[in-house]
Amino acid sequence: MLESISLKTNKILAIEDDPNVLSLYKSYLQKRGYEVVSASGALEGMSVLASNPDTRLILLDLNLPGMSGEEWIAWYVQQGKHTPVVVASGKGDILTITKGNNMTAALTKPFHMEELQELIEVLLADDWHEQVSTDKTMH
Repeated sequence: MLESISLKTNKILAIEDDPNVLSLYKSYLQKRGYEVVSASGALEGMSVLASNPDTRLILLDLNLPGMSGEEWIAWYVQQGKHTPVVVASGKGDILTITKGNNMTAALTKPFHMEELQELIEVLLADDWHEQVSTDKTMH
């Protein structure tokens, strides 16, 4: 099923203000063949996304300096983009934020990196709309 995906062409933008978490994301995903670009804040994430229009997936923390992840998602939706967003946060209301938004999926921190990888594979599959449940949770 997922063998048809060429991982080398899959660019992921990771927006995370914790340098240790960002380093973990980059190391783990790059070892699995993904190209990872990163930003340590919401505004930087906007800039990096603008300069990387071939981004296939966004990994977004909700607790960001300058602009919350919720505000970032609202901005992103207004842009008319269709790239899936994985919201990764320890916030208790994460499912409320992503519910009903067909471009977002949620992972509650802490999570295993294998969970992130599985979710990314589903979202990057051509038929991801059929594979992800209505509320977009993967637990």
